[in-house]
Amino acid sequence: MMKRHDVTITDIAKRMGLSVYTVSRALNGLSGVSESTRASVRETANEVGYIPNVNARDLRTGTHRFITLLTAGMSNSYYLDLIDGIESVLQDKKESLFIADMAVNGRYSKENEAYLLRQVVENRPGGIISTLGLSEYSRNQLKNWNIPVVFVDSTPGYGDDEEIKDGFSYVATDNVDAAAKLGRHLKLHHFHRWLLAIYPDTWNSRFARESGLRAAAEECGAEIRVLECGNNDVEACTEVIRFLDQNDYYPDVIIAGNNPILLGVMSALNRKSVDIPGDMALVAFDDFAWSDLVSPKITLVAEDSRFIGAKAANYLLGQMEGKEEVNKNPDGATMRPNPIHDMIETSLKIRESCGCGGQ
Repeated sequence: MMKRHDVTITDIAKRMGLSVYTVSRALNGLSGVSESTRASVRETANEVGYIPNVNARDLRTGTHRFITLLTAGMSNSYYLDLIDGIESVLQDKKESLFIADMAVNGRYSKENEAYLLRQVVENRPGGIISTLGLSEYSRNQLKNWNIPVVFVDSTPGYGDDEEIKDGFSYVATDNVDAAAKLGRHLKLHHFHRWLLAIYPDTWNSRFARESGLRAAAEECGAEIRVLECGNNDVEACTEVIRFLDQNDYYPDVIIAGNNPILLGVMSALNRKSVDIPGDMALVAFDDFAWSDLVSPKITLVAEDSRFIGAKAANYLLGQMEGKEEVNKNPDGATMRPNPIHDMIETSLKIRESCGCGGQ
């Protein structure tokens, strides 16, 4: 008896008395086959347990239809909503999502980026969504392979002019505006000593968040110091405790750069028996499901990562299907599509950790 996983198109053709050509076209939804024959072929395929060899099919086309999401530290709950948004679009289109984490536990290296990206490219994905701006070498590799790419909450590593030349699209939070909103609220509390605990500049959203807060502090007449932490709660906790123990600078407020760092800051203040917000205020970037369930409830800048994920997926599918406008050189040669640069506005959720009563 034939093992179910050994069933081939040839077996189905013999069983039904049809040509391999007809069975193949029926199973792949191609023309030249009547609807009744197509339905009959698919019914037989289900009965005998036929599963198509996607790798063999994709060797003929030179590409796979799956999409790869490049993440940079899955401990950040931001990714949960981002993935939900991406999947909400891809599932409707019958597309699959694979995930490759380039910074497990928030620990990044250029060598690991190059290694993982090579593995991804070798499998010829239909498109890539990246949460890291990636190195110049990596971006060039993606261009050489002509793989559609959309960046989320990061930009492709350069200034504005070079981004356009690179031809990459991105959907990102307007972090300058987010920092300004947060700074204006801190000014209302008359905080004069700010401490920003933030991740390394490998995650290039740091630049906008830090520069925006520095500008806000200057406008408020406040002093701001920046503490770079590893992009995970353990290293953030260690760095904050070390800072508080070894510096005369005692902040009125600590600003956590993202979810993992917020957790590290909260752990550090708990170990130091610092009351929030009585002894020190605490605010953060990026919302998360339990931010209003802890005590005190956390004041933070909220970005709609699910919305960002859905937008990125739609933009990427547009590139994959060739629906974007295509530029032409004067000699008629095809160029990369016009890049989409979409900045998403944030909101400020005022709760208790800043010293407010909550809203």
